Amino acid sequence: MPATPARIAFVTQQYRKAIAGPDAGVESAYGDLARDTSPDDPIETFFDSLGDAQAMANERLALMKEDRGRFQCALAKSLTFGFGLDYSQACPSGTVIEPERGIGRPAIVAEIRLGLADERVSLLMWG
Repeated sequence: MPATPARIAFVTQQYRKAIAGPDAGVESAYGDLARDTSPDDPIETFFDSLGDAQAMANERLALMKEDRGRFQCALAKSLTFGFGLDYSQACPSGTVIEPERGIGRPAIVAEIRLGLADERVSLLMWG
């Protein structure tokens, strides 16, 4: 790649800023736990273009906006089900129903544990 004046100016910049937010919903949900990405403490990335960094900042904000949870599901006597989960083409998914907390939403299977001794399948669901 030739070193054009525009490319030299781009490469020699110390920081390229991509900002997404602030979002009132994220701030109210996480409060002080949310990371304050001030200019003094930026999230370091290694993108070549500002457009790519902005896309990542927008995706990060979109992830923070959603209300998600992690759920552990234990299925007794279900080794056939566990071995039958096909994760070769796509991530298996299901619906998590938790009546006590009023949760009923789709989730992906993030982890599968097969207990051969007690014939248990343990699923970690995220959604």
